[in-house]
Amino acid sequence: MQDRRRILKSGFAALGYGLSAQLPAWGASHPDPRRAKARPMSFGGDAANPFTRIDPNPSSISMEGLPFHSWFTGDDFARAADVPFHTEYQGPVPTPSEDTDVVVVGGGISGLTTAYLLREHRPIVLELHPKFGGNAQGEQWQDTAYSLGSAYIITPDEGGFLERFYKDLGLDQVQRTSFPPDPMAFGGNIEPDYWSGTGVTAQERDAFERYARVVKYMAEEEYPEIPLSSSTADADAVRALDRKTFREDLEERMGIPLTPLLTSGVQSYFYSSFGAGIDEISAAAGWNFLAAEEFGRWVFPGGNAYMAWALWTRLRAVEASGPPGSDMLRSSCTVVDARRSGDRYIVTYVDPDGTERSIRTKFVVMAGSKHIVKYFLQGVQAQDPEKFTAMREIDTAAYVTANVLLDAPVTRDFYDLFLINDDAFPLTPGEFESGSRPVDVLNGNFALPDSTPRSSLTLYWPLPWFTARFGLLDDHGWRRYTTSIADDVRYSLRLLNIAESSVRQVRLSRWGHALPIAKPHFIADGHAEHLRRPFDDRVYFANQDNWALPAIENSLIDASWVAEQIRARL
Repeated sequence: MQDRRRILKSGFAALGYGLSAQLPAWGASHPDPRRAKARPMSFGGDAANPFTRIDPNPSSISMEGLPFHSWFTGDDFARAADVPFHTEYQGPVPTPSEDTDVVVVGGGISGLTTAYLLREHRPIVLELHPKFGGNAQGEQWQDTAYSLGSAYIITPDEGGFLERFYKDLGLDQVQRTSFPPDPMAFGGNIEPDYWSGTGVTAQERDAFERYARVVKYMAEEEYPEIPLSSSTADADAVRALDRKTFREDLEERMGIPLTPLLTSGVQSYFYSSFGAGIDEISAAAGWNFLAAEEFGRWVFPGGNAYMAWALWTRLRAVEASGPPGSDMLRSSCTVVDARRSGDRYIVTYVDPDGTERSIRTKFVVMAGSKHIVKYFLQGVQAQDPEKFTAMREIDTAAYVTANVLLDAPVTRDFYDLFLINDDAFPLTPGEFESGSRPVDVLNGNFALPDSTPRSSLTLYWPLPWFTARFGLLDDHGWRRYTTSIADDVRYSLRLLNIAESSVRQVRLSRWGHALPIAKPHFIADGHAEHLRRPFDDRVYFANQDNWALPAIENSLIDASWVAEQIRARL
């Protein structure tokens, strides 16, 4: 995320002892008059819409005494099983049936943003899944909208690209801003003063104080910009940070080892945000995320699915303005090959009917995950081995979300509640694998009108061990996860004084390669810069895994850079 050192607002830096008196009550949020004026929204029912409309009275299966939707939403592995993700296309390539200026492969936030910024050229967007949005999809149940994955953005810098982009989409008119400190569930209760050090040992109290000073310093003085700044000194400073783990750098700056309670609090944030812990995430990536929280979070109705919907809606309008049959947004289209042909590229895909088709194009934008791209982009291994090696260096983490639909409002005003539970919070992938559970719960109605009679809670469940995604593939995965999460749902309801009888349905979403792991040395060793540069003069890349950083802002910034490069050449 870009430079956020120009302003400082009370937030994560104020979490330590001695600063809590400046903070509002737990679940802090700034009053926003727009919320009171907001109206229930309808996101439409088009099959490719990033939002899915849920039946007002959804049918359920009883599991552990709770009503569950009968299967996962999110990643559709059933369709992905038909894709040659791990073998090269055998061909032959069909004769191209159409010509265009730009083909965008991938209809998540990166792809939709790139297409929107190049909309005057009417790019064709090919999306693997039936719905656009990637992991920024959402659902709407009656008057309640909620996210299936990507949930919020950081408050943008004034006057920067991100603020202009958000205003262009009207996002500033529907957002509600949330500021840390977030409440922590500890010892069976919600602890509003967890970060103040109240009621803890002198050793823990000292650690919390030191931590607060370090975070404040990093936000104000040494914030690491990713993508890298054009300043050589700033970029070198980020590379130096990237050579250390977050724990190493934090303990070095604090001057003492992390204490158990402080470790649990910080670790819960990392597992929720990165899908990995402080011993696995680089200091550059960790501070880029954590210090940015200083400036607040913009939360939309339906989370970041609202952004995907806004982009999709505007692109649909551009599509409708063209001649009949000139479809720009094509879902359920599996790209299987992209190769050079003279001064053009040929992109081959399988359409929803199973027919192979090819498009001749001047430029290709790869806006999907590199773990797929590396198999169908022809010539990359031979022509650019550094880029291919960088693609293979990307590790990803899986996660599950559970959306709890409630026939009652959430009366407490909070955005994110972290489920520390006790001082034995799992700290390593091995501990998570043996005692896997959700780490935080979001209030899905945070940006909706106060008068919304129904509500939703979203439990985030990181799966930070390598084989976790395979457990999502088999036929027994859904049953295992529903059985395991029932107690966590009940625990969250008790914490928030919500009757279990209010639960209309629990809906699990799975995401298999959702979070690129921001491991140390990825930026310092040049992998990010190898990934970001164009290939073969015609292929550009816009995705959060360019920097192995699971930040929507990086998707948007790289999409903007790619659109600018292509526009100049068109």
